[in-house]
This record gives sequence, structure tokens and C-alpha cells, in this order.
Amino acid sequence: MNPGTVCPASGFQITSMCPQDEPAAASAAVEPGDGAPVCPEQDSSVPEQPLAADSAEAEPQPRTTFKMELSFDGTAYHGWQRQPNGITVQQVVEERLFRLFGEREQIRIQGSSRTDAGVHALGMVCSFSAPPSPYIPDWKLKKAMNRLLPDDIRVRSAEVVRDGFNARFDALAKSYVYVVNTGDINPFSGRYSWHMEDMTEIDALREAIKHVEGKHDFSTFTVERGKIDDPVRTILRSEIVTFGPLVCMYFLGTGFLYKMVRSIVGALMFVGRGRMTPDEFRGILLACDRAKCKDTAPARGLFLKRVFYEPDTWLDDLPDRPPFWLA
Repeated sequence: MNPGTVCPASGFQITSMCPQDEPAAASAAVEPGDGAPVCPEQDSSVPEQPLAADSAEAEPQPRTTFKMELSFDGTAYHGWQRQPNGITVQQVVEERLFRLFGEREQIRIQGSSRTDAGVHALGMVCSFSAPPSPYIPDWKLKKAMNRLLPDDIRVRSAEVVRDGFNARFDALAKSYVYVVNTGDINPFSGRYSWHMEDMTEIDALREAIKHVEGKHDFSTFTVERGKIDDPVRTILRSEIVTFGPLVCMYFLGTGFLYKMVRSIVGALMFVGRGRMTPDEFRGILLACDRAKCKDTAPARGLFLKRVFYEPDTWLDDLPDRPPFWLA
């Protein structure tokens, strides 16, 4: 696109990082003998001259690596990662980036996590390498993407980061919140929580959830164990935080197995309903046996809260309100 071109997809004016030179003026005609090629039939004594070598190709322009933080309502999506049989958040974001950058090349994004169908996110992070042209600054990227994206996916922030940054492999820790509603169900809380009005043993729940802190083999709390090389993960902090009838189960860890949080919550529900003691819950964890696990909690109550890339930035991450009220 030329400098000053308005992107039809976003409505923003974008500029080229490497403006095209103006086309050279047509060279004036020259007579034979002044450098013009001579037809051999006219003068066979003049050998045919090779064409002048093309000028050296321009150096490739540098690409820009972006880091974006997204929030989304996962209700309508088949999870984060692209799937052959359903619309995913990754697919929608990549399609909008393709339009924004002039449909010149497919842009693939790397997500910090691979959330399941129906799981929500407050702070999913993704990274991608943008083409050199058109050049779009980070502040304009955020605004343009939010114009293009559906209302249930929002870009919270966008910034330029070092080359080679990877949203998944550079992450140091992640936090999740699972919401249980112990009060009356309503059309709004039902979309973002698991309704369980008989979960009244909150003190026992606080004791039980502490058993997952530390480094453990979480084979009990994952599915498809055979596909996992190492089931050991480290949970840095686990807490129960309540807001009226809403009970939020908070987990901060350096990594999580497939469906690990939902499996832990499913077992904790038996403690909260007085059907299992905290010590029995600990025994299930230490058994390292999926057959010992209880129910897997439904996806709708789970939120990926935040992803961390700097040490100790998670110290104040404990939620101070239900996740679906966080700005």
C-alpha cells in the first residue's frame, strides 16, 4: 500500500515501512552509436552486447514481532486452537490479522495456552510476526483489531517485543479462576459459573485446595495421560476467595496439564458438599491414578486469568472480584 492509504478492513490510515520509489522517467531515445543496441543485420561487425546486470536486490525489510493480550467469552468457540470441525478463537484472530495487513500473507499466532471449548479468558497472550509492510504501530493495531473482531473477543493490549518472543514458551506462570455459584441461578451467572447451591463446607474446601500447592505428579487430574511425557507440575498458590454466593477457586502455576484445573475442581466439589474430607482429597492426588478422580467440572466456569513473563509479577494476582467483572 502507498503511504497514506486507508485500509478498507479497519478504516485506519496506514503507512508503508519501505515506501516505493517513484518510477524512473522513461529514458530518451538514443541513436545507434550512442549506446543503443545495433541490429546485427545493419552492422554485423558489432557484436551483440549482453544486457546490463540488474541492480542488486533490495535488502529484506525487518519484520515486527507483536505481543497481544486478549480477553474472550469462550461460549461460542471450540476452544483456542484451530480445529477442523469448529470455529476457534485463534482462527478468528488470524483471519482479522490477514485482513488488516492487506491480505498479503497468512499470519499465524502463537497462544500462551490452549483453552478447551467453552473456557473463557481474561488475559490470553499471543505473539506473531508481522510483515514489514504495511507498517502498523502497536497502538493502532489494538484499535484496528477491536474494530474488526466480534464483540466476544477483545484486544486488551498490544506491544512490540523482541524478535523471537514466544507467548507460550517464554511464559513463566499462568493463573486460572474457577467460579462456582452457591446462590440462586440467573441467566448471567449461569453463563460463567457452575451452579452448586449445596456447596456449603467452605472451610473444608480452603483446607483441601492447599494440598495441590507445590510440585506434584498430577496424573489423577488429567485426561489422555498416555500422551503426556511428564505429569509433574508446580502449583505456586491455590486459594478460595468468596464474593457473596460466588466461590472462586484460584490456581497459580508454572504449567498445567490438559483439563487439570477442571479435574481438580470436580474433586474439590465433593469436599465442599461434605462428601469427602480434605485428607481424602489429598489421597486422590497422591494416588496418581485417573480412575480415582471424580467429576470434571464444566468448562463454563473456568477463566484463564493472566499469563506472566517476569518473575514475581504474580504476587498481587489474587482476584479482588469475580472474573467476569474484571475490566
